[in-house]
Parts: sequence; structure tokens; C-alpha cells
Amino acid sequence: MKSKRKAIIFSAILMATSIISSSAFVKAQDEPNPVKEKFQDDLKAAVMNESITVAQLKEIKENLAILKEAKSERQPGAAVDLMTPYSAVTKIRATMATVKEPDRTTLRQDFQLVMATKQPEPSAEPDTPGKKLGKDIFAAVMHGEPTPPQVQQLQDSLNSLESIKTSGGGMLEKFRAMKTAKSQIEETMNTGSFRPEDKQAVLDDLNNLGGKGGGGGGLRRQGL
Repeated sequence: MKSKRKAIIFSAILMATSIISSSAFVKAQDEPNPVKEKFQDDLKAAVMNESITVAQLKEIKENLAILKEAKSERQPGAAVDLMTPYSAVTKIRATMATVKEPDRTTLRQDFQLVMATKQPEPSAEPDTPGKKLGKDIFAAVMHGEPTPPQVQQLQDSLNSLESIKTSGGGMLEKFRAMKTAKSQIEETMNTGSFRPEDKQAVLDDLNNLGGKGGGGGGLRRQGL
């Protein structure tokens, strides 16, 4: 019985190590990161304390794999997808909420800190105002605690802004569509649970995107 228990713990420790080394937070060229190292050490400690199960570790690992594939920068031709990475983060937080104390609080704090310090991949070219808006909304969703309808609204609004590029309507129609999408994003950022710095970044992006004037003739200059 003891040998089986040791084998389970050893297997769980290996999984805890692999969670960080293969997760969305690590790249091959990364320098040592104390935040990620602490997260890994605390996961191992939770295993030794039997505060976390193998099933819980698997759940965390699976959702980190989903998160790893999510990109803050939309690929050309692809629709904006905030719901998939948001769901993965939500599931990770929910799993950690079932870990036994005191490791539960420690791991939740670790995860929040790791997410807060995760930096987006640098762009090959300078970001347009529209692209920066998308990146900052992605970061706000990952760092904050918005509701699913709020994330869906942000996703729909970003896709609406993107569709303006290829829509066949007139300039006035496009201007109205942009104004509506911007208003929806602003309302969601003001009512949702986001970090103040993320909220301000998005609101600044909306101002830089333009769309407050009368004729809509500057849509191309506004970086959509």
C-alpha cells in the first residue's frame, strides 16, 4: 500500500513539473523566472501534502495546453476568439478552488501572478490601433474576472470591428458600426471586473481608434 502511494505521489510530482515546463508560460529561450519557479515548487508541495490529486493536476495541465495555443494577436483571416482561452483560465481557477488549504490559496495566488506577468509575443511590425485594442482586450480578459456574457460581448464587438474592413456598406454605415462596437466595448470594460491598468489601456485604445467625429471619412486612418 505504501509503495503504491509513493508511486502515485512520484507520478504526480512529475506531472506537476511538466505542467510548468510545457505550459503557456514557458518558451525554450526563456530565462529563469522566479514567479514560474515558485508556482512549480508550490505545485510539488501541494502533491507532497496530498492537497491536490492527480485528476486535478491533469485538469490543470489540459487547460494550460489550450491556453498555450491561444494568441493575443489574431491570425489573418481568423475570427477573434476570446471564449476559448477565457474558458481555460476559468476552469483552471475552478480546479484550484477545489484544492485543499493551505495550498489552495497559495496556488491561486501563484496562478494569478503568473498570468499577470505573462508578456505577449512581440509583433514583427508596429501594432495598428485596432491590433493593439485586440491585444489589450485579450490581456484584460486573461487577467480579470469578467462574466461569460461580457467576454462574449467583447469577442463579438472585436469581430464586428474586424468585419468593417470587408463590409460592402457605405462610409456612414461603417462609421455607425464602429461607433456601436466601441460603445459596447467601453460599457463592458466599465462594468466588468478588470484590473484598473487593463481597463485604462483598453479605454485609451478606443480613443486612439477614433470614430468620434461626424463623417466617418477617416476609417482607414484609424487603423482598423
